[in-house]
Amino acid sequence: MTVQAKRTFAAALMMAAMVAGTPALAADKKVASATPAAPAPGTAASVQANIPKATLGWDKLADVKEVHSMDNGLLRVRAAFGPAVQALEGKPLTIAGFIIPLEQKEKSGHFLLSAMAPSCPFCPPPGPADLMEVKTSAPIAMTNEPITLTGTLHMVGDDDNGLYYRLADATLQAGS
Repeated sequence: MTVQAKRTFAAALMMAAMVAGTPALAADKKVASATPAAPAPGTAASVQANIPKATLGWDKLADVKEVHSMDNGLLRVRAAFGPAVQALEGKPLTIAGFIIPLEQKEKSGHFLLSAMAPSCPFCPPPGPADLMEVKTSAPIAMTNEPITLTGTLHMVGDDDNGLYYRLADATLQAGS
């Protein structure tokens, strides 16, 4: 039996089961629309659904827009922070994320923190609003696991490296 024939046969069996009213395949439409089906195991969708994304604190920083301008013939992107984000300037912030090292060391006091796991092959790369430069009060061990930091937040809307946020004097929270 060819692959096409097997697919046609499987589709016909599924249609017959739905018409016959098999409960597993012909679910109540109201329930099906209210509860989305989980992605099939082993598919890209199921892998992506299980990718950890740290959200603690990042939702507070979401009100930022990019402003494009020309500077000596070069396109320059700057951040325009909303009022809620501007109110956080110089205030303590607790945020969770993933370390992106800037140095090849076991411990570091200067790195980037990302809202998304940098090792995820299915995730888009983080944008400027999903990253922050971190300077800790004491070096911390590099890890691939999410960490939680508390520090003083600063807005840097025109950083040459394209970053919008800095967390100064950060300390690692217990349990991270």
